[in-house]
Amino acid sequence: MKFSLVPAVLAIVISLAGSTQANDDKSDAKSSEKIERSAPVDPHATITLCVMSGKLVVRGWDKSEVHARSTDADQLEFRRIDKTKEPSSPPTRIDVMVVDKENGKGDCQAFADVEMDVPKDATVQLQTRDGNIYISGVGGAFAGSQNGDITIERASKFVEAGSVGGSIYLKDSSGRVNLSSAGGGVEAYNIKPTSSDDTFEVGTVSGDIQLDRVSNAKLSAKTVSGTVTMTGPLAKSGDYGFTTMGGDVVLMMPHDASFRLNARVSTKSDIVSDFPLKYVPEPPPAAPRPKPEPAPEAKPKTPKTEAKGPKADAKADKGPKTGPIIAPIVVAKPVIVNPFKRIIAICGSGDASITLSSFGGTLHLQKM
Repeated sequence: MKFSLVPAVLAIVISLAGSTQANDDKSDAKSSEKIERSAPVDPHATITLCVMSGKLVVRGWDKSEVHARSTDADQLEFRRIDKTKEPSSPPTRIDVMVVDKENGKGDCQAFADVEMDVPKDATVQLQTRDGNIYISGVGGAFAGSQNGDITIERASKFVEAGSVGGSIYLKDSSGRVNLSSAGGGVEAYNIKPTSSDDTFEVGTVSGDIQLDRVSNAKLSAKTVSGTVTMTGPLAKSGDYGFTTMGGDVVLMMPHDASFRLNARVSTKSDIVSDFPLKYVPEPPPAAPRPKPEPAPEAKPKTPKTEAKGPKADAKADKGPKTGPIIAPIVVAKPVIVNPFKRIIAICGSGDASITLSSFGGTLHLQKM
């Protein structure tokens, strides 16, 4: 799999730095050889890197330059894939191609660990099937790993990360966030929005979700069997949504938290609160509108026929011949027992909104 990018119109192979010897032992020279490449780029460039297996490490720095290195790769190529009428200008999009020593294949087929330094305002797109990903100090980050953990720190614009079998860790970042993991957990600490439109979305299948000091005003957390824990103050007029099939939801908030709770939970679920809740009765369902009565059908007129002869007179005396009359079958609607209960409550002045849908877990509202 590879991130979809703008079709390449220019391919520039930049080779500015040769290989260097990392060990004096000649018998181990091949395995210790380090390949390095550097190239100038736009400060806000998008850099793409994809391998079949390997650890990917990217760090932001103050230079308007990409520097890549690997001890497992046989070749590192920078391919310019942006559309520009001035090839001499710094590229805004670069695809880093890795060819390993064993297979000799590129285009996401290499087995190699790769490290890169990129401009601090750049956007990186990293993908590996088997391996961990670490990103620090960049503008935006796209990261995907099938069997590895993803760690991202100090992203300043946005983060999108997904892992099938690994966990995701996000720290000290800002902007729009979207995180998902099938078999691992998700942890996020000290996340802030850059605008009022920045949403925070997280979802897992069997992993726990732990959120600490997430300030985005619109937050959504969904899990099938994991536990959701959120710690920190609520954003003013914030909109928080939690959905879980079998896990608990634990919200740890300051003692002066103000929110409106709208919960739809199983009849077997409980709500345990340290906060005084003022329960609001659920509004009655709207009365069904009466169906308009059908207009009466006009009786068909029976055409007059003239009887001819005595036999016709006898048939007319017997009246019209009709079949058996069958009453219409009325099927009653089955009575559906609703296994859920809805709870509406207010704490304080109800500044923030908390919506919960739980099919088996317990909601804990705890004071910090």
